[in-house]
Amino acid sequence: MSEYWVGEPPTASSMIQNESETLQLEERREILSQIPDLEGKHVLELGAGIGRFTSHFATTAKTVTAVDFAKQFIDENQRTNSEFENITYHVANVMDLGFADQSFDFVFMNWLLMYLDDPQIAKLQQSISRWTRPDARVFLRESCVTGSSGQAAHLNTPAFWNNNPAAYQATYRPKDEYTRLFTNGFSLLHTGNVKIYEQMFGNPHQYYWLFQRGR
Repeated sequence: MSEYWVGEPPTASSMIQNESETLQLEERREILSQIPDLEGKHVLELGAGIGRFTSHFATTAKTVTAVDFAKQFIDENQRTNSEFENITYHVANVMDLGFADQSFDFVFMNWLLMYLDDPQIAKLQQSISRWTRPDARVFLRESCVTGSSGQAAHLNTPAFWNNNPAAYQATYRPKDEYTRLFTNGFSLLHTGNVKIYEQMFGNPHQYYWLFQRGR
């Protein structure tokens, strides 16, 4: 999977595996509409990619820490957001990160946890619990049950997976699995689905969650 992403061009189309500008813009609008006020906050963005969301965070947050394991994505993120002086960039695997305790007020993850197994998610969740301040918010969005196009893995052809091995290696968990995996020390504030995927593909299983860390 990592070899696939390292070889992908740093574009929005490669990030969401679709060239539709309508999909890209509406997806971003929907997700950002669920983000809390970040004025003066310290933000950690895991799987930041080319910066589709980084720029929004940087306009209001005090600091943004953008992490991705694909160097070409971080390079494009940094180029696109060169006007901002409050962003730091890390080329790293999220499982290898180490930040000081209580460094962040908000953590954002988009299409990240489906590439981790359950023990890795549990380990990352524990790390995020340490890295965040009391009452910090954590936002995550994942493909559940099926891929973003609405097709389950077993319905796709070998040719599809040859062209998109990252999707093949993703785990499309039921929605409640993410709630269960992430609620240790966090309370669920809100959850819902990204409507544009339901409208375009008949796929209601693109979910997001907003959690709050306990005191």
